[in-house]
Amino acid sequence: MRARRWVIAYHYREPADYGVPELPEWTVRRTECNGISLAEDDDSEPFISADRPVRVRR
Repeated sequence: MRARRWVIAYHYREPADYGVPELPEWTVRRTECNGISLAEDDDSEPFISADRPVRVRR
């Protein structure tokens, strides 16, 4: 699903009115080498991580 659809639904009505699922709330953690990890909450193990993320120009 595209982010544009979430933004439009958010600005004009409740996203659930359009069948758009709510965005999950994840905990973001920084690693030692300036990477990031995402976890469900502070107590759970990360389910995805990037040790050396790079900027991408679009």
